[in-house]
Amino acid sequence: MKSYLRGCVYSIVMMLCCMSSVLGNTLTNELQKNNQENGIEPEANLGDGLILNRSMTRFGHRFYREFVIDYQDIGGTVTHGGLTIIEKATARDGSLITITHNRKVIFKTVISPANNNIDEQAKIAATKVDQMLKRQQQQAGWGQWLDPDLASDEF
Repeated sequence: MKSYLRGCVYSIVMMLCCMSSVLGNTLTNELQKNNQENGIEPEANLGDGLILNRSMTRFGHRFYREFVIDYQDIGGTVTHGGLTIIEKATARDGSLITITHNRKVIFKTVISPANNNIDEQAKIAATKVDQMLKRQQQQAGWGQWLDPDLASDEF
């Protein structure tokens, strides 16, 4: 009797797993179709223009928000592979904001609660970061011609 009940429970569990698998595949296919119709990019392409927020205070959040808006307004490069805005709050000086790309610091600034120029600093940061990323991409393009081996071109 116990083996019969165990077999019934096993078959019910297997049936539910198969039904959830079929239902999940159907929902995934429908979601992909809707995303394509609405012009939403697949998940593989979402990491390119990502700007992470690692701020702690309201001033850091405001800087992040203004930076992203200004970066989009100037038409900043979106093939950078991800930026991170990190805030280290200090009691004496305000907050130290660093913007990193591939774990390398590419911009630093200090914002103070007494200063009301956070929007201005964010705009300056957006233009400087965009210039730096464009320069890095240009130098990476030149790097392929500086390699004396030419193995990457299979010559």
